Amino acid sequence: MTHPQDAPSRATRRSFLGSAAAFSASVCADGQQPALANETFAAPTEDEDKFAVAELRTLREEIRAELFERVLPFWEQHGIDHQRGGFMCALNYDGSLNHTDKYHWYQGRGIWVYSYLFNHFGRDDRHLEIARKTKDFLLQHAIGVDGWWAEVLARDGTVLKPFRGDVYGMFCAAEGLQEFAWAAQDDQSRERARQLLKKLFQLVNEPDYKDVYAPQKGYRVQGVWMYLLQACTQYLRRWEDPDLERFAEISVDAIMNKHFNPEIGLVNEYVAFDYSRPPEIANLCLVGHCVQAFWMVLDEALRREDMDLVETCCDRTRRHLDIGWDHVFGGLAEWVNVDQRTHEWGPQQFGDVTVDLQMIGEYNYLKSFWSLNEVMLTTLYIYQLRRSAWAARYFRLARGVVDRKFSRHAQGQATYALAADRKMERIPTGTKQDNYHPPRRMMRNLLSIEQILSEEGTAG
Repeated sequence: MTHPQDAPSRATRRSFLGSAAAFSASVCADGQQPALANETFAAPTEDEDKFAVAELRTLREEIRAELFERVLPFWEQHGIDHQRGGFMCALNYDGSLNHTDKYHWYQGRGIWVYSYLFNHFGRDDRHLEIARKTKDFLLQHAIGVDGWWAEVLARDGTVLKPFRGDVYGMFCAAEGLQEFAWAAQDDQSRERARQLLKKLFQLVNEPDYKDVYAPQKGYRVQGVWMYLLQACTQYLRRWEDPDLERFAEISVDAIMNKHFNPEIGLVNEYVAFDYSRPPEIANLCLVGHCVQAFWMVLDEALRREDMDLVETCCDRTRRHLDIGWDHVFGGLAEWVNVDQRTHEWGPQQFGDVTVDLQMIGEYNYLKSFWSLNEVMLTTLYIYQLRRSAWAARYFRLARGVVDRKFSRHAQGQATYALAADRKMERIPTGTKQDNYHPPRRMMRNLLSIEQILSEEGTAG
């Protein structure tokens, strides 16, 4: 069965390159790139953009150091509850804790990260034990009598906030449980992940369900489909299940067809329950979510060996980046509301931080760290599959912004700013760290690099 990081054959990849060139021409015909105000972000020529073997080897060592010498030691020292199990993410830049609450998103994500480390990077029993303790903590304390999981737990497991409709933490738990099940050969965790996905699928497809991020009851959210899809794809790569096959098919159709608005060539984050587009949400695109969803559809396309779907994902990724990237100051716009020139965005709530940007117009220029991680993951993945020069260019642009504007490495810290204004000059005080998007991006980047070097006969 095809692993998500496995590339198609060289012959298949060569066929991709011709279509990539054709798509490049069509994008230029649709609209010129904005003039670049800062040569730091200027795009090199197509030939210059291809990765050289030496560059990939250097990149591999830099990412390995970032992951194994800084990020993972930071979490093991500051954010992991080694005694009780679980993750505490309310961390300042120096690792000091603001509080010890355990939010349900970060527990499932932590199980996945450390199980994935075990499965793909050395089978270190220490990593598996961190995942196991977190899993045991959740199963002991989080599950209510109705089968829903508490949204916030105290450090000792006391329920601080029961389930109030935030399904994303349980999608994270299902993803973490299936990855742990493969690492530990734990059938109970596999079955629990399967049943949890079925329970979640039923809830989010009820007409009166109110997603915590949706503007109103009954709206469907792209974020639900991508969380569901990624958990199902990983499960189906290892085990068979007809219900999860159906969920994966429905999720791909939702992301690529029903949420896709052909009038603007972008994916709408919200649609009505019947997939119609009320005017107030018809042109809204959460760009980072789209880029993230596309690599998840790529995983599913490769599992199915559907090369047409691979093509479509790659082409749409480029379009969303061409439109959403800030070609003046760098970074990815958070939202685009196409042709809504007087739209008022208002203060941006980012976790427990409010960023008062007072933006008016089509673009919401909050710059988020999580979205840049998704740009790096997706573009290097596409480069692995297609050797597309534009993908290498956007990878370098995103990495440069992260290194210069979001990383705290220059301050001697292993942490990152999570949000900033357009120029990335107003950086909110760090009150939380992300235990998922950065290590996931680093691990997937390393696997992509190894695959590229292996295909080039230069793995070393």
